[in-house]
Amino acid sequence: MKLGIAYYPEHEQPEQWDIDYSKLAAAGIRSVRIAEFAWTLLEPRDGQFEWGWLDVAIERAAAHGINVVLCTPTACPPVWLVEKHPDVLPVNKQGKAVGFGARQHRSYSSDHYVLHALRIVNRMAERYGDHPNVVAWQLDNEFGGETKYDFSDGARHAFHRWAEERYGTVEALNERWGTAFWSQRYERFDQIPLPAPIGADVHMWHHPSLELDFARFSSDSMARFARLQAAALRPYIGEKPITTNAFMFCWGDNLNWTDLFAGLDVVGMDIYSNKPHEIAFYADACRGVLGKPFWMMEYGTGTTELERDMRIVRERGCSRFYLFKMKPFPWGQEQGGGKPELVTLTGEPSRNYEVVRAYAAKHADEAELKETKRASVGLYYHFDSSWSYQLAVADRISYPDYIVHNVYRHLYEAGVSTDVVYTADQLEGLETLIIPLHQIYDAGLEERLIAFVQAGGKLIVTSDLFRKNGDNVYLRTVPRLFFELLDWRENNFPGDAVAEGSVLIRRHKTSKGETWLVHRSATEEQWKDVITGIIE
Repeated sequence: MKLGIAYYPEHEQPEQWDIDYSKLAAAGIRSVRIAEFAWTLLEPRDGQFEWGWLDVAIERAAAHGINVVLCTPTACPPVWLVEKHPDVLPVNKQGKAVGFGARQHRSYSSDHYVLHALRIVNRMAERYGDHPNVVAWQLDNEFGGETKYDFSDGARHAFHRWAEERYGTVEALNERWGTAFWSQRYERFDQIPLPAPIGADVHMWHHPSLELDFARFSSDSMARFARLQAAALRPYIGEKPITTNAFMFCWGDNLNWTDLFAGLDVVGMDIYSNKPHEIAFYADACRGVLGKPFWMMEYGTGTTELERDMRIVRERGCSRFYLFKMKPFPWGQEQGGGKPELVTLTGEPSRNYEVVRAYAAKHADEAELKETKRASVGLYYHFDSSWSYQLAVADRISYPDYIVHNVYRHLYEAGVSTDVVYTADQLEGLETLIIPLHQIYDAGLEERLIAFVQAGGKLIVTSDLFRKNGDNVYLRTVPRLFFELLDWRENNFPGDAVAEGSVLIRRHKTSKGETWLVHRSATEEQWKDVITGIIE
């Protein structure tokens, strides 16, 4: 695992760069991430680009043996762009534009935003694509972080196009959603509202099918924007890898990782946690997307357990580990002088500077990890099911917290190597598969699960499995998996037939394999007993 760090040369005077780079090199750090929020300095006025400072910053890093991951600065549109094209701003649920003054104030459905964002990405690619010291590229910063959903006119029109592509005809949408309920039938796609608050005196909510599709559309919009940026870079950068820094699910799993990283080379993410099992989960979640080593793009330098945390992610396949950040910010919304980063505000080494230096010295001669081994236990993560629970009218569950703290934690504490999987195509080689809270039915996955158990696999599911179809509508027929794998003969779903409190509802052997049915309401401690039984 090679070490890097976030550095902001635009925050310093040029004469400070050599001083900072020399301190990083002395600590064994050989890579920096730069320019992720520098749009206004690179393009201070519309179409006027100023590259000089970035040219020098990259060259001075090279002089100290430090390579560069160059970030596209598209998360922070400059004020001139906002003034010239106010439609670049997203609109929140209350119908107010998200104002200038922070970050991620951009609508992925704004043609003006996309045009200007791709223009600066293209210009950066032209200038630095073949630079020998720019070794990789990071897209944007934490897609879907501060602004998760956009209710602008541009998003509304884009959503209508998205829905038409998905359903073909509005009649098909009416049939699948069940818009006969409360007289919601549509005659045209452009009649469909966005699921902003309705504003009745008594709290009302939008149609669950609309809510889930809007979540899908929002995720698709961000993944599409990432693909556009990657396509702009590819002609100029050759084989250099492209990644981005994904967000922790606990802060909003509103972006489907399998879609986001499908066209990228490396999975990257930011982790801020002091819980070992949570750190381990996200490392496994990163490795699982592409089935190969991943990069940690941000890890909090102020942690008191850095040595432990580096070991956790290294053991799980992290090949590059970027700390955030070299020094505290003296200004801005993230200003802080009380908790040191790698160095203090005055430039003095922090405690973790020595931790980093010792790690780098110990592992200096190791090659970067290129592949990882498959675990025998898999834990399934399903974004649609998570969104369905997040948007539920009366049955809301924090899906990420349930997966991480109720289930994964006990696998970690038992020392069970685990792969996080996202699709039916990732089951090959697993001996045990755990699928909690997967309430959205998937016919292809059902077939794979039946085959998995019949081939000797052990399957653990919860009582809400396949309760709804892909339109977020409750099924009225029990899927055949329950008959095939659990010998379930009742004309009822297990969650309806069994009272809460019954943790292990059924354990049934089929052919070579075995299926366990766990009640969805199982607590963290009850899941500990389940996990113990699985691994015995």
